[in-house]
Amino acid sequence: MLNDLYKYTSLIYSHLMRKIDYSDWAQYLSDIFDYTNVKTDTILELACGNGTLFNHFKRKFEVIILSDISFCMLKQSESGKTNLVCCDMLKLPFHRKFNVVYSTFDSINYIMNEKDLGKFFRGIKRIIGDEAIMTFDVSLEKNSIKNLKHLNRKGKFKGIRYTQESDYRASQRIHYNHFTIMLPDGSIVKETHKQKIFDFFTYFEVIEKSGLFVQDCFDAFSFEDADPESERVQFILRKQ
Repeated sequence: MLNDLYKYTSLIYSHLMRKIDYSDWAQYLSDIFDYTNVKTDTILELACGNGTLFNHFKRKFEVIILSDISFCMLKQSESGKTNLVCCDMLKLPFHRKFNVVYSTFDSINYIMNEKDLGKFFRGIKRIIGDEAIMTFDVSLEKNSIKNLKHLNRKGKFKGIRYTQESDYRASQRIHYNHFTIMLPDGSIVKETHKQKIFDFFTYFEVIEKSGLFVQDCFDAFSFEDADPESERVQFILRKQ
């Protein structure tokens, strides 16, 4: 029953992300790889979910390893078993160096405090080569405020009913997404996802203390410089 529960909740989360243009997102990452002139023979994706983004890369690059903390999400991937690693991004198990490490769709916002954020970036420093990059996007406060109404929604998918209630608490700088999912047998599953909306400059401070530096910070999906008023930003990191 537990496996069925995770299967159904994973289906709903994948369904809610169906409107994302993964093709454009993959192209943006490819443009970043070209811009940085980084070798792309060994790539690691963190928090890959069901691996949809990978499908736009698999014919272009030699080795891509997909990782996620959710085994059920990884099972939905079409990449093949040899490319999948189930792990916590705060406890990366890799003993090899990657030319590129990337994460998408504000997955880094799920790291809830500065101590763990520093632990994450120190882990990244350990697994990237001297000429490698790590690139990721994060959501800032303006994005949470702007999209509150949009993220309050309900629907039905493959016989599963769901509601999502979104709430941003500025005093905590935490964005909450409360999910209620009614399974086909009538049972109800409730989950709350929390994302920490760090101040723009906090990332720079924590990254520098971790032995990395910010090569670039862009407004997401562009090559224009980001600032604290941006909604979503894209970081490109290298080793100090």
